Amino acid sequence: MSNSDQQSRAAGSTFVTTNKTLAQLQRTWLWLGVSWLIIWLASYWWLAARWSFAQHWFLLSGLMLVAIWWRVRQNLALNHRPEDVQLLPSFGPGNQLSLFRGLLLGLLAGFLFAPWPQGALAWVVAGLYTVVSIADGLDGYVARRSGQETNLGQWLDMEFDGLGVAIVSVLAVGYGQLPAWFLAIGFARYAFSLGLWLRRRTNQPVYALPPSTHRRILAGMLMAMMTVVLWPIVPAPMSQLAALVIGIPVLLGFLRDWLFVSGRLDASSQSYRRVQHGLYLLFARWLPLLWRLLLVLSMTQILTRFAPWYRPAPWQVLLESWGLPGAPYLASLLAVTAVIGTALTSLGILGRFFSILLLLPIGFDISTTGLTWPNGAALVCVLLIAFFGTGILSLWQPEEALMVPRGGKKANDVLHSDGDSDT
Repeated sequence: MSNSDQQSRAAGSTFVTTNKTLAQLQRTWLWLGVSWLIIWLASYWWLAARWSFAQHWFLLSGLMLVAIWWRVRQNLALNHRPEDVQLLPSFGPGNQLSLFRGLLLGLLAGFLFAPWPQGALAWVVAGLYTVVSIADGLDGYVARRSGQETNLGQWLDMEFDGLGVAIVSVLAVGYGQLPAWFLAIGFARYAFSLGLWLRRRTNQPVYALPPSTHRRILAGMLMAMMTVVLWPIVPAPMSQLAALVIGIPVLLGFLRDWLFVSGRLDASSQSYRRVQHGLYLLFARWLPLLWRLLLVLSMTQILTRFAPWYRPAPWQVLLESWGLPGAPYLASLLAVTAVIGTALTSLGILGRFFSILLLLPIGFDISTTGLTWPNGAALVCVLLIAFFGTGILSLWQPEEALMVPRGGKKANDVLHSDGDSDT
């Protein structure tokens, strides 16, 4: 047999194998749809007895689930490893976890354009996206551990990241938790993708994005904020101020990255590097010292309003209204957390970690007294420190090593459709 005949037979065998594998994936996809249908109907049966807008939810969630399910069908051919072209016959645990995220997002979409449910049902809405976020942090790890990282996983990760931010943005704006302008962030990723598509469609060059640690950190903060903004215990003034602090850098980041991909800004140019270095010194080295001092002043102002400071009566009343046992001790624990967190952050000891921990007492103060200059200033300071770090004269910053991206750039996927993924 000649070499050409052997190559033809090998190609034919590969074609048959690929078709069989794709057919097997399609059968798995059909069973996925059956399982989603059962969960959707069971969820409606449960919701119909508890919420007057259940039929509204039934229609919207059904449409979203069908759309997601069909989009998965269109991309089954991506179920192969990045370095290989051979289709894998199963989704693998990482992709299954991502598909679970898609199911929850479809269920969450049913709550769009309806009033915020009250009571325990409000926690169902919050819990859906909280679980989505947890699964988002695990799917890439699970895929790597199982040795089944695929291009389909990358696509699912990017697709559901963008969809989740868009859905939660619309919900949170409708519930009054976020300002209306935040919808620009919710759909910025789709606008960015559309711009890239138009450039390619019109044969204009599209340049690669340079790596950015701050893009990764900011995307992580955006995801964290989107996770908690639907929690009923988060006061609207707190989420709206946080949206301003986080949202403006996100929009500016999109603008900068559009200048990168369109070739209007060159990350390798000396002028850009000088400006970038100057901004780094200002925001990541020098200004954090000012934010730490302002944090001490604002937190001192908050705690000295109470007598005694270690048992804030308004916080205790709020905890008692939730029916929590040991409310006085929990209020004291929050006050002690505020003191320790402020002291360590001001000294630059695990500043990013303790600045995030300080969101708890700050949130309690906003919930009980409203947005005032002390708790508002404290909130802005802890968010800036969580983003930029504690800067100069810091005693211990081990968390800074965790800010450097590993091989992938998963957080970029929240902001840009062309980013890499962990999955």
